Amino acid sequence: MSNTGRTKKLASFNCDQRIWEQFIARCKSKETTATATLLEFIELYLDDSQDQLDAIGGNNLDKRLDSKIKASVEKYLVTSNNSNASPTNETILAICERLDKLESQFSSESNSNETTAIDNLTNLEQKIEKMTARMTQLAEAIIKIQDYLNNQQKRGQKSYNNNSSFKVHTPRMQPLTEEGLAKRLGVSEESVRKERINLPPPLFVAWCKGKDRAGLGWEFNENTGLYQPVS
Repeated sequence: MSNTGRTKKLASFNCDQRIWEQFIARCKSKETTATATLLEFIELYLDDSQDQLDAIGGNNLDKRLDSKIKASVEKYLVTSNNSNASPTNETILAICERLDKLESQFSSESNSNETTAIDNLTNLEQKIEKMTARMTQLAEAIIKIQDYLNNQQKRGQKSYNNNSSFKVHTPRMQPLTEEGLAKRLGVSEESVRKERINLPPPLFVAWCKGKDRAGLGWEFNENTGLYQPVS
């Protein structure tokens, strides 16, 4: 203990955390504090008022109800004796109504606690279901994205392979003789020879492009005596 004032002492003790949290919550619901409630318990204990202490503590619903019933009956009996009258039907009915009200109050409190627990469990289950559904959606989206990326990669590889195959298998034009070039251009050998002699090389290439079915130009190689394609 440590001093908090001339007439007061600071008390500390060990308590189960769950029980302490429930105690604090109960005090708040009663619009009081833990300190005030504990002081009230101590005063009742010192006054040997165990019955009242049990009623406040609420450890057992049956004990609390019996205590309230006993207090209510004594209250109405004392009132009747003070008025110098014997218990009448009205007094008995009033006692019964009071007992019914107390019983209904405690039953409602118990049912409220059970309902709260059930509601909390239901809310938890609903949250879990929503999280599971969301995770399923995310997994499906990831699978679709992965499939799309795989398909794009396959298409790219296929296109690359097709282009590579085309380049490999595309035959390269071989040099042609004057006779072969004349047949390709659809003219006589004399015309090919005449245009080659009379036209400058660039113009001869252009003339060949105009005649070639594939639009290729041709130039004469004096070293080989053949005509080579020009792109």
